[in-house]
Amino acid sequence: MNPLQRLQNSLLFRILFGIAVPCILAGGFFFLYRYGSPFPCFFHSLTGFYCPGCGTGRALSALIHGDVFRAFRNNVLLLPAIPIVGWYFFQQYLYLVFHKDYIWMPKVSLRTYYLIMLIILGYWVLRNLPWFPFTLLAPIS
Repeated sequence: MNPLQRLQNSLLFRILFGIAVPCILAGGFFFLYRYGSPFPCFFHSLTGFYCPGCGTGRALSALIHGDVFRAFRNNVLLLPAIPIVGWYFFQQYLYLVFHKDYIWMPKVSLRTYYLIMLIILGYWVLRNLPWFPFTLLAPIS
């Protein structure tokens, strides 16, 4: 058994991880609620173009404040991604803490991964086009 597996099997690690992750998430939600997103996009700062993740922090802050429309305007792909990514990370969290698969995770084919990557790349290109209606994909402030 390698050192990482020993650490993950350690009862102390599982208890600390089980407590720390919800506390960190609650702190992050509180910070976004109180202060908004303080992190500028490094890619946008360097190139002037929007990456697929531009506006995600502002979108999460808008969601926490209950403004779904503003969240959608900041990053269109975030809203469908939240339940999928949240489901996956919650399943992984439960497995690390309890060492049991409490939540079913569907198998995803390689073709589906390629389709998701194609959607993300297409979104990246389209949100940087300077013509209407593509300008609606750019994040708002």
